[in-house]
Amino acid sequence: MTLIKHSIMAASLALGTATLPACASTPKSPPTAGFSGDWHVKWCDRTNPKLDCGGFDISVVQEGNRLCGDFGGALVNLRQIDDGTLIGTAVGNTAVLAVQSNRNGAILLIRAELQGDALKWEEVDLIHKADNNDILVIATNDVLQRSASSPQPTHTCRQITGS
Repeated sequence: MTLIKHSIMAASLALGTATLPACASTPKSPPTAGFSGDWHVKWCDRTNPKLDCGGFDISVVQEGNRLCGDFGGALVNLRQIDDGTLIGTAVGNTAVLAVQSNRNGAILLIRAELQGDALKWEEVDLIHKADNNDILVIATNDVLQRSASSPQPTHTCRQITGS
């Protein structure tokens, strides 16, 4: 039995040592794109243009590959509003974000991909359901546009998230 254990340990050590050069030569991730700034999408009712448009706006702070920020949203005719926070990470031109509603506690997992001055925003999963099956006012499958006059963020992620 001891021989088997030693053989397994020796094989594991040899395999681990053989893979070290492969780890050392692993290509580095592409530089992270610039997600900082204000982004928005407008939601209107084409069948009834007299109604006020709603929309979804985010403000993002980027520190290296760490992202944080907040959002505000309103359904068409402003019948439901919400705000909340987002936190996540970016690799290259793609970010993965946890977006949490302050109103109902819902948390969505979002994949956001930078495409020029557009941000393709897609819900990947529902991490936490809204309390009392409340309506979500978080974009789920939209293209957000960068605000033309988007100022440089004045807050840090630590100020926004407390950590």
